[in-house]
Amino acid sequence: MSDHKVADYRVNFRENGKILSVEITCCGKHIGEIRFEDGQNKVCPECGVKHSVKIQHNHFHLSRSK
Repeated sequence: MSDHKVADYRVNFRENGKILSVEITCCGKHIGEIRFEDGQNKVCPECGVKHSVKIQHNHFHLSRSK
């Protein structure tokens, strides 16, 4: 996995302040949106990096893996 691939995440909230989804940009392109649920993921069609959300008891992780 190249460290030069730029990824960006935008978190969308419901009106009540709860997290609804995460929009993902990778390789300079919007590749989609994942619901804010443990284990959700999206693979970049250009570089093959898998973007995942992992929810733990009081926080969450957005990660990239090849």
